[in-house]
Amino acid sequence: MSETAEATHKETTATRGRPAGATRKGLETRVRIIKGAREALEDGGMEALTTRRIAASAGVKLATLHYYFDSKESLLLAVLEDLIADMDSAYRADVALPPEPEDRVEALIRASWRYIQRTRNKQIAQTELTLYALRTRGSEWLAAKQYNAYIDFYGHLVFEDDSDEELRRIGRAVGRQMLIGIDGIILQSYALEDLSASNEDIEALIIAMRGYLRRLMAERAKAR
Repeated sequence: MSETAEATHKETTATRGRPAGATRKGLETRVRIIKGAREALEDGGMEALTTRRIAASAGVKLATLHYYFDSKESLLLAVLEDLIADMDSAYRADVALPPEPEDRVEALIRASWRYIQRTRNKQIAQTELTLYALRTRGSEWLAAKQYNAYIDFYGHLVFEDDSDEELRRIGRAVGRQMLIGIDGIILQSYALEDLSASNEDIEALIIAMRGYLRRLMAERAKAR
């Protein structure tokens, strides 16, 4: 089997996982396991993400954990999806996005910064998840999936209606650049602990992203 085929096979296996069951109890158990994994990751990093600790935190037996998630990657993927869902809920509760795309980009960046400031452990956990995926042979796909999920998240929120293929492309392009800037500011703000400088960086990112979106939209109008 080629490396590409092998990676595809591993991704398919990891994303499939095991069925959560049709009962409410089964769904609740799955949620508890994901919550336990998140808590372990956020509190102690990848080293703390052991099956015994997760099972103890979720209040389930090891056999139960393995029934719901048959690999570490399948569990990490579920954790990633849960982190993004939490981020989506937080952003939507934080601010009503304005109708104009440039204003939406600014509102998204400001909401993101507020969220980052109150979720330090969660942000570090997401960085550790990326590094783990990149360092672990056969798990690189998880890092790509993680970043594509974040890009899609931001890109989808740039336009109220992204049914237009070109607008989706522009939304993803802006989302990608937003993510680059936000990731850098996260690490810098935690390392330097200089809130004033980080606030200035956020303002600079807003100016840059508004200008970038304006240019892409002008190019789109010119091409039509």
